[in-house]
Amino acid sequence: MSSIRIHPLHLGTITRHKDSFMFKIGYGVSMDLPILAFYIEGADKKILVDTGGSDPQDPLEARLRGPYTRTKDQEIVTALRKKVGIGPEEIDIVINNHLHWDHCAGNDLFPNAEFIVQKRELESALNPVPLLSIAYIRKYLEEINYTTVDGDAEIVKGVSVVLAPGHTEGLQGVLVEAKDNRYFLAGDCVPLYESLNHNPPWPNGLFVNLREYYDTQVKVSRLGAVIIPGHDMKVLEKSVYS
Repeated sequence: MSSIRIHPLHLGTITRHKDSFMFKIGYGVSMDLPILAFYIEGADKKILVDTGGSDPQDPLEARLRGPYTRTKDQEIVTALRKKVGIGPEEIDIVINNHLHWDHCAGNDLFPNAEFIVQKRELESALNPVPLLSIAYIRKYLEEINYTTVDGDAEIVKGVSVVLAPGHTEGLQGVLVEAKDNRYFLAGDCVPLYESLNHNPPWPNGLFVNLREYYDTQVKVSRLGAVIIPGHDMKVLEKSVYS
């Protein structure tokens, strides 16, 4: 029996209109949404999924990336220590869902980690559609030594990445065979629980390819997994997923 458990980490709060996360639904409705990461406990390696955003006190961040707050306890290193008693030097693997600023801007804080991202994601982030370049921070693309994978792949026993493009060209979710359930850490592929109320699940308000997004949603629905969204406060109602 697997001993793997998943610990969600709250790494700050962004305020956005609902239609930013649900295509053409909720225009003008303001929502406070968490930036999330997940620590995977009990696998063969110490694994972190995503590392959160950059410093919200940076004037450039405030100007370019919209309303965003983060307390000291929500900084990734502090959150890891307080929630699971793990220091940044202990993390073996960081899996980035994708390379937007709010998912990878703590990568440089993990000196001993291997960073895993899809090959398509890194290539497209380094050469984005100009309209979408605001979502990336070059430092975290050029100064991190990424290990790239090409498609679905097992990372360690019980933890796999699943290519799930649409929101970005190379987004990947993380499939976890936990103690009692199979979970899919969807990231921005499925940002809100409300997204799951549609058939297929409703797309993010930001996407690069709607056809691929639809195909991804069909693929994810066939995983037989409990989906954990990427930006829903309800995810934090449970301290551990097992």
